[in-house]
Amino acid sequence: MADTTDRSSHGDYVPDGGEFADQRREWRESLGADAELRQQAVDLQVAAEKHSYTYQWEWAGVPVIRIPDDVMVLQELFWSYRPERIVETGVARGGSMLLNTSLMRMCGLEPAVLGIDHKVFPHTTSALAEHPLGEGVTLLEADSTSEDAVAAMRDFIDGAERVILVLDSNHTHAHVLGELEALAPLLPSGGMVLVADTLVEEFPEGHYEGRPWDRGDNPMTAVNAFVEAHDDFDRDDTWGRRALVTEFRDGILRRR
Repeated sequence: MADTTDRSSHGDYVPDGGEFADQRREWRESLGADAELRQQAVDLQVAAEKHSYTYQWEWAGVPVIRIPDDVMVLQELFWSYRPERIVETGVARGGSMLLNTSLMRMCGLEPAVLGIDHKVFPHTTSALAEHPLGEGVTLLEADSTSEDAVAAMRDFIDGAERVILVLDSNHTHAHVLGELEALAPLLPSGGMVLVADTLVEEFPEGHYEGRPWDRGDNPMTAVNAFVEAHDDFDRDDTWGRRALVTEFRDGILRRR
């Protein structure tokens, strides 16, 4: 009888799609639960930040402050969730705005991204306005905990069923918690919150010299407090522990 087992050119067994999906699910769960490996990843990030690692990247020619692992996770998350609207606090140089529009286009969605920052620089506005991927980006100069920000987000997501909120501005506990309290309740059921730089809680104390955030006062402590006080939001470990080298560790929430 002929051997009908799927094999590679090297003779190795090749699992079918369903079996391979099950294998990857197990690998992802074991990776997310490996505390020793995560500490090694944090140590690597600390060492890499001596060279401003997170500031070295570009998206379509525009600086983007994102870790490459997280870009891959965002791609998977967008493809799975198909968000109709993206609201992001912290615009910086605009690269993440273009990343959002690119991923929406990849999913066959009309780009609709609202960026909120207390200061939107002229070079950022110009870079987005002149970029072929900049269409669909709206910028608001306002404190992301303000009534102006709340009103803008409410109007922007009105009628949308799938919304992602990314918080990546001031990383103090008070400010991130203020953003969560002000903006997260606007999300529809199933809406997602991605809180950046939860890794501050894992970095050595005093690492962010000159910044107002540190261990004990950062996005992770704000997420912990928010989840404790709001039973309609849950951590989404499917995505929050999806990457090894990441700034979103345990910082991805989903509204029930």
